[in-house]
Amino acid sequence: MTVRWGLIGTGDIAHKRVAGAIMEDPRSELVAVCRRSEPELNLFADQNGVPHRFTDSEQLIALSEVDAVYIATPVSCHCPQTIAAANAGKHVLVEKPMAIDPEQCQQMIEACQKSGVTLGVAYYRRFYPAVERVKNLIDAGSLGRVLSIACVTGNPNRFPADDWRVVLAQGGGGPLMDIGSHRLDLFLHLFGEVQSVKASRIDSPDFEAEQAATLLMQFAGGVHGVLQCYFGTVNTPDRLEVIGTEGRVTIEDLNGDELLLFTADGMSRESHPPAENFHSPLIADFTLALQEKRPPMISGHQGKQTNDVIEMAYANAL
Repeated sequence: MTVRWGLIGTGDIAHKRVAGAIMEDPRSELVAVCRRSEPELNLFADQNGVPHRFTDSEQLIALSEVDAVYIATPVSCHCPQTIAAANAGKHVLVEKPMAIDPEQCQQMIEACQKSGVTLGVAYYRRFYPAVERVKNLIDAGSLGRVLSIACVTGNPNRFPADDWRVVLAQGGGGPLMDIGSHRLDLFLHLFGEVQSVKASRIDSPDFEAEQAATLLMQFAGGVHGVLQCYFGTVNTPDRLEVIGTEGRVTIEDLNGDELLLFTADGMSRESHPPAENFHSPLIADFTLALQEKRPPMISGHQGKQTNDVIEMAYANAL
C-alpha cells in the first residue's frame, strides 16, 4: 500500500524535514503541495518533483489522488483544514501543537472519527532512541522511585510582532505552545496524566504572546514536572532530566545522541542518535499504522492531552 500525500504548507519545517521524510518512506509518495504564494509554491514543487500544486488547500484536499494530508500551517489553520480533510475522506497528520485549544482538538477528533479516517499529531520526539532509553530505565525501576522530570528549552529567534508564532489568534501563545508543547508531550509519554498545573509567564515588550513560561506539574502517579521555555534567548540549553531515589538520567541536548546515567555505581555515558531526519520515524509509523489499521503512535487523543495541559497553564499563569 502506497500512501499518496498532499502537503499543506511549505514553510521551514516542510522544507527541512517533512517533504524529505515522505519521499524517503517506502510506503509514501508526495503527490501534491499547497502554498498561498505561487512563486514559492512552484519553487518548492520543482525542487521536490511534486506533480500537483495548489494555492488553495480545499483544491488539494479535493484531489482524488491524495490519500492523506500533512498539515504544516499556522496553528489557527489546523482545525478547519483537518475537518475539511476528514470530510473528504483523507487521513490527517497535523503539526504540533494540534490546535489553538482543546475544544478545537475535540472537533478534529470527532470529525476524523465520523469519517473513519486516521488522525495523528507530529510530536516526533517520542521516536528519539534516547527518549525510549529513558522510558525503559523508568519502567525497569533503574532510577528507583521517580520523583521529578524537568526540561528547559529556548528558541533564539527574535520574532517580529506579526510572526504567527507570537500572534495569539494565529499561534495560540508563545514558547509554551510552540516549543514547550513538544516537551509536555514527552512528559505525558513518560508519566501519564497530569493532575494539576501551576504556571508563571513573562510577557514580551515586542509581541503579544508570552516570552517565557514556567510550569510546575503533578502527575497522577505523584511525580513532579518542571518546564521552562523561552523565546529570544541566546544559547539556552535543551535539557531533559529525570531524577529518582536510585539515580538520575540526563539528556543535555534533546536533539542530540548523548545520554548520561548516574547511579550509586557512578556515571555512564551512552549514545542513542536520533534519525538523521527527525520526521522520518513519524511518517514511517503513520503509514504503517494505516497499513496495519491501528492508531499511530501519537493519536489525536494524545495530541489533545498536551493542549489540555497548556490550557490549564495559561488559565492560572501569574
